[in-house]
Amino acid sequence: MASTGEVACFGEDSHQAYLQAMLSTPFKLPNKNRSILLSIASNEFRREFADGVEILNRLGYKLYATPGTHKFYETNYGMTNLTCVTKPTDEADDGEGSALRVIKDGLIDLVINVSEGSTRKDEVTAGYIIRRAVVDFGVSLVTDVKCAIKFAECMDRGWQDGKFEPRNVGEFYNLPTIGAFRKKP
Repeated sequence: MASTGEVACFGEDSHQAYLQAMLSTPFKLPNKNRSILLSIASNEFRREFADGVEILNRLGYKLYATPGTHKFYETNYGMTNLTCVTKPTDEADDGEGSALRVIKDGLIDLVINVSEGSTRKDEVTAGYIIRRAVVDFGVSLVTDVKCAIKFAECMDRGWQDGKFEPRNVGEFYNLPTIGAFRKKP
């Protein structure tokens, strides 16, 4: 488990349930500055999230990216509108144009930081430093590529405001589920 707890919610579909679960935690939608920082460690994960980047870009979010992520999307997908920020080498590396600086200055609403799952326990990685700053400055964080994809899809469905019609749980009992219409033997 990548977090310290779990939340489950009902929805018309998996996207609505996912977003409601996210919003039932301290997670905040990227509406203040409409800005997102992308720092994705591997080309495999970057490729997997490419459609998500295109969705967020189309929706008008200002996208920042660390150098490897920036170069990957520019070179492979022609995305030239990502603002490149440097990765921190330590916790004091917050100069102009750095990922830490844009987080500390309150310019970032959401960070999508997908690590490669490194086993380097004796090193403090740039990803760790970014995630630590996110916690310190109250910025929302997504650390799993599948969750980042689902989040982008939710935003694409027009739920940028996070508003849903409240419904009684009994209404969800009528939604079709696996095995709901199977004939009894």
